Amino acid sequence: MLEKIRLYKYLPLNDGSLKILSEGTIKFTKPSEFNDPFDCDPEHDTNSIDKYLESRPDIVEKVLKYRNAKCKDINTELVAMKERLKNAMTNGHFGQEASDDVGICSLSREPLNLLMWAHYAQDHTGFVVEFEIPLESFYPADDDVKYFEWLIPQVVEYEYEKPIVKFDDDQDTKMKKQFLVKGKDWEYEQEERVIDFIRKSGIHQYDRSAILKSVIAGIKIDKKNYDKLKLIVRDLKSKGLKVELFQAKPIKGEYGV
Repeated sequence: MLEKIRLYKYLPLNDGSLKILSEGTIKFTKPSEFNDPFDCDPEHDTNSIDKYLESRPDIVEKVLKYRNAKCKDINTELVAMKERLKNAMTNGHFGQEASDDVGICSLSREPLNLLMWAHYAQDHTGFVVEFEIPLESFYPADDDVKYFEWLIPQVVEYEYEKPIVKFDDDQDTKMKKQFLVKGKDWEYEQEERVIDFIRKSGIHQYDRSAILKSVIAGIKIDKKNYDKLKLIVRDLKSKGLKVELFQAKPIKGEYGV
């Protein structure tokens, strides 16, 4: 049996967000467009460049060949290469290029968080979409696009201190430090991220028939917008999709829904 997890997307109600339901498209955002300037902006250990390049003279030789450099003095090129890389790390270009080369779709493990409803679902006038997503180990390994269409996520960790990227970190470690660590203040979001290295940022299709589970309208949604959701869900059901519509309600005597 295919094991699945349930994740949620908080949204304001507008034409673009409704297309998640009506057209099966969802936004993947550039990290540089996130509301947190610290997000996807780790520290970089410039000293690690020295150690790495000095242990890999073959890389320096390859760069010389690629640059068609007239200077054949490896030591001279090594010094110049260190300087270029350190400058790129120091001024932010090194990390920014990595960030801008992906698109990220943020989801949450928690559908009932009051702050999330207020911040991302337009003060409870918006809605939450529930996805039922296969665990990563079940996705078809020979189909990278399906990996993103199923919104296979990776867990975000929350820390008080920024991660430090070392030049000799392996790719998985670099990716985690770059994209999957946020400040501790954001822990309430319980975020998981779909990181798309192929299609990158933009509005992309997801497999609506496979993972769309339900829609939860906010407490303060007006009748006109609630009726819009009802019509869309009715249409999805007519197409054979098993999607339910709910509305959040306050819990009597508690700060909760």
